[in-house]
Amino acid sequence: MKKILTLLSVIALSSTSAVSAVACTPAQMDVDLGSSIIGTNINKANAKDLSVNPDTHHGVSNFFTLGDSLSDNGGLVTIAQDELGVTPKITGEYKNGFSNGLRTVELINNMIFDKEKESVDTFKASNLIHSADIDYKKDESSTAEKVWGRNYSVGGATAADAGGLFGQLLMKNTGIYKQAQALVQQQVINEKDLFVVEIGGNDLFGLAAAQDDYNAQRTIMTSAIDNIRNALFTLVNNGAKRILFLTPPDILLTPGHKGDDKVKVGNLCKEFDAKIAEVVKEVNAKYADTLEVYNLYQKLQEILDGFKKGNPNANITDKFCISTAFDLAELDLTNLEIKATRAEGNEEKNIDDYFFIDDVHPTAAGHKYVSKIIWDLLVAKNWVTN
Repeated sequence: MKKILTLLSVIALSSTSAVSAVACTPAQMDVDLGSSIIGTNINKANAKDLSVNPDTHHGVSNFFTLGDSLSDNGGLVTIAQDELGVTPKITGEYKNGFSNGLRTVELINNMIFDKEKESVDTFKASNLIHSADIDYKKDESSTAEKVWGRNYSVGGATAADAGGLFGQLLMKNTGIYKQAQALVQQQVINEKDLFVVEIGGNDLFGLAAAQDDYNAQRTIMTSAIDNIRNALFTLVNNGAKRILFLTPPDILLTPGHKGDDKVKVGNLCKEFDAKIAEVVKEVNAKYADTLEVYNLYQKLQEILDGFKKGNPNANITDKFCISTAFDLAELDLTNLEIKATRAEGNEEKNIDDYFFIDDVHPTAAGHKYVSKIIWDLLVAKNWVTN
């Protein structure tokens, strides 16, 4: 029962009410903030080289993802199994994560890797404590070995250090800085590898919940920005040269937060975005043309308008489903299940007409629309080829 209650607590991190005890949480790792040495002390002795021929993979030698529930394709289930030995079920309209189909990063991965031609799918979940569990042969002449998956995203993950008991027991190895450490420790990084990093949405939800608590705001903000900085420098200091960073969206445009105080929450979102911009500037000043940003805070309204323009029946303001991930009281402790159920009145409606499946997450149609935008950006950047 203790393990189940702990897991319930971490699921709450994805909801709008998820902020607790951040101020008393120790940092993820004691580091010298000198940017040149961040991440350089990681043991890479067991790292595996899963690189492919860029000439046959759209100019990309490998593809990695770090982030939260927007990119999770089994990350939350995997960390629950690794840390607690429990396996939550994600059901209903949810399919292997917090959407009803493939997420943006999965679609991009599938554009780079032709599953029919690849010997094994390595775009699976991994984390800092996960054991290598994928049987992999680089080519027919190689010996098979166990390797780690290439997606380090975890639903509920934050940039800021997770607070409270649940944060220390379950989420201590899932923050964005820990994801970067895990990737460097487990994967050989090559010059033409592509990285997509998206994080900060859960931090904004935490800031919104703390809109009247200045001390909590400062703690979340400082911790989040420090860990984003540490994560990015960990990647670039270990050879990453093509990083696309998706900033957190304007949460006031999501169904779960459209009723929030537009001044208080809006100012916190704006400040968070400005601080991320400072980190990006610092990274690019040291490693020119290494970090590209797609600013979801500034672009989300444009994305929603574009989604609606292409579909006269599109709904960009309401959620299609009611999700138990945002209401712990409804979860069955004897059979842990995170479920998305069509909202009343939506039984006969087409989910593809909706951008949001729940309070904050896009539908598969929403992800597909965004994936095309991201792909075109990567092509324009000459990081991938059509």
